[in-house]
Amino acid sequence: MSTIVSQVRLVVLSPEEAVETAVTKWAEQLKSVAEVLNEKRKRRIKNAEAYQKLIAEESHEGWTPFINPGYRSKSGLDSAEIKGGHLANVKRAFKLYNRKLNRAFEKVDGVPAKRFKDAVDDAKGDFSRGVAERTLPMTGDRQEGLGPAAIAGYWLVGDKRTEQHLRGGDQVLAGGPYRIIRDDMDPAFKAALAGRIIQAGANIIKMERDLATRTRQNGLTNLLVQGFVNPALGLEPFGTGGPSHVDFIIDNDELYLEIQVSRV
Repeated sequence: MSTIVSQVRLVVLSPEEAVETAVTKWAEQLKSVAEVLNEKRKRRIKNAEAYQKLIAEESHEGWTPFINPGYRSKSGLDSAEIKGGHLANVKRAFKLYNRKLNRAFEKVDGVPAKRFKDAVDDAKGDFSRGVAERTLPMTGDRQEGLGPAAIAGYWLVGDKRTEQHLRGGDQVLAGGPYRIIRDDMDPAFKAALAGRIIQAGANIIKMERDLATRTRQNGLTNLLVQGFVNPALGLEPFGTGGPSHVDFIIDNDELYLEIQVSRV
């Protein structure tokens, strides 16, 4: 029978707004490189031929699998004719594409890329909501401290300072931080795990904590974690709902990231 040696539940907080400084920083950084972005765009897609290769054909290839080979339109076009017409229309779009972007990045009232920069400012609210709803609950912020994505990595490398980062809603149920990897893998493991948890958490929140989504995302997370485990430690394999796991769970309608480590 296996023994649980470490178990913690990290609550997923849901701030209503992203921290104002983070939103402002995002906008200012994007606006500061507006002219550089435009120059790169013009060098990479400098003519209709480049547009056709890099945008039109890739867009067309991504769209065509959705057309049923046996489909026929009301006007009598078969799937091959529909696909051919779509590609021709996409290829002709270079002039419109170029005209719109040139207008967005042109100098207005002495300000380079003014329309682009205005659009960035207009998007700050959407960025704030998106970050607040899906990213900050995983990463944390200056007000609430580190989020599950960072704490999980510290916990699983056995960093004793991890408990200093636990928040009011977090629960230590057994043991404490517990090292599951070799001594030389800390940076790679923490970076990979943080990225995976951010992605998994964002998808789970976007899908309104749907069970199928949680199950699939938890499976991917545990697969990643197991790939880093030091086999010499004699731990139960990491798997969704198993004796060892890193799972998003729901308890009393609260979303948690639960970390459990068990020895054989």
